[in-house]
Amino acid sequence: MRSLFPLSFSAMLFACGTDQAPGTTRSVPVADTAVTPYADIDWPGYYTGTLRTPNLPEIEFELWVRSDSTFVRRTQFVGRDSIPVGIIGQWHVVNGCMTIGATGDKPDFWRYTATGLLMVDEMGATSTEGPSVVLEKLADELGDAIPRMRLKGTFIYMADAQSFRPCGSSFSWPCVGGMDLGEEEGDPEVALTNVDLQKAYGKAVKKGGDPWTIEAVCTMGMGPAMKGDGADEYIFIEQVIGTASAGCP
Repeated sequence: MRSLFPLSFSAMLFACGTDQAPGTTRSVPVADTAVTPYADIDWPGYYTGTLRTPNLPEIEFELWVRSDSTFVRRTQFVGRDSIPVGIIGQWHVVNGCMTIGATGDKPDFWRYTATGLLMVDEMGATSTEGPSVVLEKLADELGDAIPRMRLKGTFIYMADAQSFRPCGSSFSWPCVGGMDLGEEEGDPEVALTNVDLQKAYGKAVKKGGDPWTIEAVCTMGMGPAMKGDGADEYIFIEQVIGTASAGCP
């Protein structure tokens, strides 16, 4: 599977350093190629951490940084959100810092540390106005499944082919309605089959192939390859929460 800001290059360079992106099957975009790296950083892996601020619920972060240049991030307000919010996009290395964010939005900047990732600003500095987010790297190897999350994106069904493109992502995934066969605990609030998903799509669009932008409860996991033998990564839609006629923001 699957912005630079108008700041002084030299200031950003000394703030974050310059590091090579890992060797990957898909070329990882690297913005800083003018200076010899001082260290090799193994960015891909699974990271997690918690943001604690006074008088506000804690926010749990989970981040999958994948070697094909994509990332999956889940965030959840502890005690308030029953299902985490997901974002899928492409990560970049900019002057030694990794950027995470949806296409078109200002990304978050992360500096690699001995134990994981530290959120910094575009200058590579930590926040002076509140606590910083620190994500611990728990694993170098990633599993095949991403747990349940709320995800916005565009679903298309045409000629027996179904795909889902998350908002902010440059890539689409094959998609079916129903639950992944992973180890997610509990049942979805609404049981959805692939037939249900196709019927809902048919009612929402004028003709097959038209985009249908929805917010859905999804998981990600492996399924049979769309063409030939082998397997592809799928997005499994368990529940359609709502629709957006205007498309992705």
